Amino acid sequence: MQNRIRSVKILEEVIGYFLHHQIDHQDIDFFADYERMDITVSGEIPIPPKDLEHLHNLLNEPRKPEYEEYYWSLLGATGKRQEFQLLGSLVDSGSARWEDGILTVHIQRTY
Repeated sequence: MQNRIRSVKILEEVIGYFLHHQIDHQDIDFFADYERMDITVSGEIPIPPKDLEHLHNLLNEPRKPEYEEYYWSLLGATGKRQEFQLLGSLVDSGSARWEDGILTVHIQRTY
């Protein structure tokens, strides 16, 4: 159950990123079980976000297992956008891309 709750926290951070960029209509594909999670969120935005490359790089930072419990406690704790910076340390891989007016963020993690 704890892994599913963690997956939902990750999804909440991605949704928050989209809302921060005024993407109110989002398509969400969410899968989480006891072994892995797979999340894809997409939405229309006329121009790519200025921080898109930074987001992509964050999602592909190496996981930091030694800090995970601490980071999990911080994720979603204050509702501030800076918590998105923690995601790269909590996921295995991810991508953030903009193509033809559609922003898509895809994240994977094994537990």
